[in-house]
Amino acid sequence: MTIPQTYLQTGWGDSVDDVDMEDVSWAISETIEMDDEQGLFWVGVFVGDAEVILEAKKDLTVTGIFNEDEDENVKAQFSDWAEIEELYKLFLTKDFDQVQAILKAK
Repeated sequence: MTIPQTYLQTGWGDSVDDVDMEDVSWAISETIEMDDEQGLFWVGVFVGDAEVILEAKKDLTVTGIFNEDEDENVKAQFSDWAEIEELYKLFLTKDFDQVQAILKAK
């Protein structure tokens, strides 16, 4: 059994391994249709022994979890899903410094 490098998990219980942008686009469209409680998804990327997570909620809030120290989580409010989709494109290239900079600039 191989461990995927990336995964996507939804608030309504679906999951996908080895994520690409098609999976993220699907999760965004489903999130828009969900109620507020279940309207979220996150993508995790394994980097060595660590895991980096980017979570998006229906209210267009995105949280970046870049290490286990919760004090270093970065939360930002976006104005539309297109911006969030662009952020996930960058996230999947593993440019975590740039993703973190975008979140902090919001």
